[in-house]
Amino acid sequence: MGKIAVPKSQGAILRNTDHAILGDIADQGKLDEQTPNFVAIENSEGFKKLIARKRAFLVPSIILFLSLYIGFNLLISYTDLLDKPFLGAITWVWVFSIGLFIMTWTLVTVYMRRSAQFDTMASETLKEFNYDGEANS
Repeated sequence: MGKIAVPKSQGAILRNTDHAILGDIADQGKLDEQTPNFVAIENSEGFKKLIARKRAFLVPSIILFLSLYIGFNLLISYTDLLDKPFLGAITWVWVFSIGLFIMTWTLVTVYMRRSAQFDTMASETLKEFNYDGEANS
């Protein structure tokens, strides 16, 4: 049973995953229909689908990124595999290094495109609860 603390600037609500425990905001009489029910949003199908799609993209991306970057460091530190010539005086170290830059820029570009889809899914989920984050910010 985890607790999620929402910053005071955004409502100062302390939520338990089973039920809401309203803190300072309820005592001050500021709790109204504009305050989103974070527990209900978290339990909604739209939110669960959003988290599943984000994980399906992010976990493999992070594994790829870290394994290639860490692998590169291990290869250049403990082996001479990448010291062999690729083309003339250019060794495989340079090819691998350039590949890491290309991979990084590709992952960033793909994530930027995917994040637009994630933002749309998040907005749709919030609209189900009659909450528009843009209007209420």
